[in-house]
Amino acid sequence: MTQILEKIDTSIYSLEKVFVPTMGALHEGHIALIKEAKKFDIPILCSIFVNPTQFNDKNDFKNYPKNLNKDIEILNELGVDFIFTPKENYIYKENQYDNISSGYIGTLFEGKSRPGHFDGVLTVVKRLFELVNPKIAIFGAKDAQQLFLIKEMIEKYLLPISIVECPTVREKSGLALSSRNQLLTSKGKKEAQKIFQNLIFVSNLYSKNKDINLATQQGIERYKKLNLKYDYLEVVDKNTFQYPDESTQELLFLTAVYVDNIRLIDNLNVKI
Repeated sequence: MTQILEKIDTSIYSLEKVFVPTMGALHEGHIALIKEAKKFDIPILCSIFVNPTQFNDKNDFKNYPKNLNKDIEILNELGVDFIFTPKENYIYKENQYDNISSGYIGTLFEGKSRPGHFDGVLTVVKRLFELVNPKIAIFGAKDAQQLFLIKEMIEKYLLPISIVECPTVREKSGLALSSRNQLLTSKGKKEAQKIFQNLIFVSNLYSKNKDINLATQQGIERYKKLNLKYDYLEVVDKNTFQYPDESTQELLFLTAVYVDNIRLIDNLNVKI
């Protein structure tokens, strides 16, 4: 039977478990993470916490979709062992957590447009790791920069946690599932489908010409023709999050676009 926890006691802390951190507003992408967690055949703890410190825009935090009762219902049906719904003052107890810097990479792409975002992400993830004490933690690949920085933090602090990366879950149209999709109008949702279509276009162009600059520039031009308000379209080495060089084996095409004034991100992994 699923237990709902606002705090982690000693018995839960010491339990070997797999951890799925979320901000709620659950969708099929989250369900895929839970299904992946079940493969490890140990108890599953899923957290629901909308972390205020990773929102540089107060309105974005205010408008972020929330439906705790529905989320709990979904997790109950999936057979999750523990649902962790902490209060902010439990996560951020005075003098009981570290403010984590995301470093140089945390200032690029999403970090450039959302100053302090990744510092907030890493701070809350490390705090959750300290409270939950998981053996395994599962994250989706859609938030590629976040995932890279979390892996980097694991190495830096020598945390004994295995990170599992799950593929991005998409609608038939290719649109990456996101809690923010709930805020889109019907027209906006159709517009948002063009984001992944453009990533496919760019990756195909790169595969044909092996010219990163040409591919990304053509992709930007295509955004303009589609009247999509883009923030960035970039390519990085998946393993370093730096500009690709001769040692690069996998590329990540990264993008952020505004639809209905909602910020949507996506990426596409391409092996060289």
